[in-house]
Amino acid sequence: MKVYETIAAALASHGVRTVFGLMGDGNLKLLPELAEAHGVRVIGARHEAGAVAMADGFSRSSGRVGVCTFTQGPGLTNALTALITAQRGGTPMVVLAGDTPTGVRGLPQDIDQAPFWAAAGIAVQELTPETAEAAVAEAFRRARVERRPIALNLPTDLQEQQCPPHGDAVAPLPVPVPAPTTQEDLDPALDVIAAARRPVVIGGRGAVAADARDDLVAFADHIGALLATSLPANSWFRGHPFDVGIAGGFASELGRRLLREADCVIAFGASLNHFTTRGGGLFAPGTPVVQVDVDPSAFGRYVPVRAGLVGDAGDVARALRERLAPRPGVRTDALAAEIAEAVVPPADESGPDGMDPRLVSRAIAGLVAPDRTLVVDGGHFMGFPSMEIGVLDPSHYVFTLDFGSIGLGIGAAVGAAVARPDRTTVVAVGDGGLLMSLGELDTAVRYRLPVIVVVYNDRALGAEMHFLRMSGIPDELSRFETPPLDAVARSMGARGHAVGSLEELEALRPQLADLDGPVLLDCRITDGVRAGWLEEAFQRGTH
Repeated sequence: MKVYETIAAALASHGVRTVFGLMGDGNLKLLPELAEAHGVRVIGARHEAGAVAMADGFSRSSGRVGVCTFTQGPGLTNALTALITAQRGGTPMVVLAGDTPTGVRGLPQDIDQAPFWAAAGIAVQELTPETAEAAVAEAFRRARVERRPIALNLPTDLQEQQCPPHGDAVAPLPVPVPAPTTQEDLDPALDVIAAARRPVVIGGRGAVAADARDDLVAFADHIGALLATSLPANSWFRGHPFDVGIAGGFASELGRRLLREADCVIAFGASLNHFTTRGGGLFAPGTPVVQVDVDPSAFGRYVPVRAGLVGDAGDVARALRERLAPRPGVRTDALAAEIAEAVVPPADESGPDGMDPRLVSRAIAGLVAPDRTLVVDGGHFMGFPSMEIGVLDPSHYVFTLDFGSIGLGIGAAVGAAVARPDRTTVVAVGDGGLLMSLGELDTAVRYRLPVIVVVYNDRALGAEMHFLRMSGIPDELSRFETPPLDAVARSMGARGHAVGSLEELEALRPQLADLDGPVLLDCRITDGVRAGWLEEAFQRGTH
């Protein structure tokens, strides 16, 4: 077998049933081999960044390793934004990248790809004809264990070489295993937590990956702590009477107040980055922080920590609970009632230019079954659906802003819809992000995916428009005459509707309940509602 045939067979043997990609001369034999010889479903993207975003959304929604492929040179450079997003998001992914032949110089697509992989933070698994099958296995192992994309760089002449009947094994890299947490390790954290009267437990992406929800809840119940999550862990503590929701820029007003009053923060698998801590302003100055992570380099990366504990989130939560006396902490019946009653619809600030985006989000939540996947693209609007369109657990929520880029939402929604065809996928996107990635709407059409594209259309680059206004600078260059997006969608084979009022949105309920492909809702929103998180970012000077 040739190398590309061996790679295809190895992918199939690892249970790969779907690959997302854009064909080029660096993978034009691999893709047909996957489809014809092994029955792998190949979802053809319109752009390399879209292919990577699809694999990212697929992995985040399914919990499985996503697989994507693209060609060399411009294929890789086009994919970089989505690759960095997946790497920063901790997405397990195997990337099959073409490369120019090693024996030919001066080809138009020839670049040294190694610096680009390094810049994106992507590890490359070395592969030879002798190690091809074992290298694929090692790439999958590393993707799962390290929770990041692992690339296989595939020069076209290498792909044509013959693999020996019995290839060489690849020595697996050692998996770092945290040492068992000792009493000496725990003592600084125990001292801080024992002195707290208003503690809060924050669960992050790492704790979700460790499946530690029950252990964190039991620990929080034991010490009387509030529960909150980072954005990627959205809804993880859903239904608990002392869950205050997302910590950070998308926190509710009550959540912000309660987190500000905390006298101790215990974070499990959460980086406590700039967004989660609202630029360091989420907690009162000097609030002691205990951080739990499998990676000790995470401690204090963004905020000072009083104690850092290396270990599995569930193991550490159990060890702390066993050594602390139970107490009521901040919990009272009155506070539980206040949290339960805090969900109040915002006042309608719709204007002649469009609807209130918060109420659009609430309306969408009421139109689509709760067992939905919500994908959020980037832009000024992004907090509104994140806060107002609830999901059942973190795997139902796909946020594409780990690198701060707009334009990845449609691709991620395609991947999420392929991963979970039993659920309706809702993707919230601005008009700018949609027009950056319009080709992937065609992908959703070609595969008849049940995706509802909700466009928050303010006819502008909304974040930039508001930043300009807050800076006292004319905003004309941030605003655009947007084409009728419902007509654009229909021209591509999707259903499309222009929506100018909440009543018009409600009238679409029957159509949204029975999807045989994508539908785009061009929702005209007012530019008069400014997100609180954006104002905070402006005040902190992070724009």
